Amino acid sequence: MKKYCFILLLLITVQASAQDFYLLPKVGLGLSNFTNNDKGNTSTRPGFNFGLGTGLIWNKRVGIETGIYYLMLGNKFSTDYISYTAKLDYLSIPIYAKGYVYRGFFLFAGPQFGFNVVRDDGRDEDCLSDIDRIRKFDFSVGVGAGYQWDFGLQLSASYNFGLIDAWKKYPEEWSASGKRCNNIFQFNIGWTVGF
Repeated sequence: MKKYCFILLLLITVQASAQDFYLLPKVGLGLSNFTNNDKGNTSTRPGFNFGLGTGLIWNKRVGIETGIYYLMLGNKFSTDYISYTAKLDYLSIPIYAKGYVYRGFFLFAGPQFGFNVVRDDGRDEDCLSDIDRIRKFDFSVGVGAGYQWDFGLQLSASYNFGLIDAWKKYPEEWSASGKRCNNIFQFNIGWTVGF
């Protein structure tokens, strides 16, 4: 199956002209949290994200972009008795449809598939390190906007809405207040390299 997908992508790339296909290394800052948290005791976890994207522009208005990125997700939790940072980091593969609205301004949206690579909360009794509690796979939908300059610089901002629970089983001290999905707001800077 992977071989057929690669051949299909290769054929699509060959059909494109040299300026329609590009690589996009990106770095950025993310502010993540979980849904249905105790709002008084939780706050966002800041973290970096970085990776390499690639895209194809079909015409002046429509394109598609994908890539692989490292995302630092999770949140901070603090009470009078305990304080820790939940760290759930993922390798993420987005597939975004892009619409070029006016000059360099664009909008994008699409699914994002995540694969957990770090799970830690810094506590002695680490409930996140228990593989039976954390899902290895994450799924979200991202929406965002950005601006692309002719010389290559690209700035973007996006928000990812988590759609599945990050936990298979909650720690005993948590109340069953609903799914805890990964959400993240991101600011990114990148450089487009056309072919």
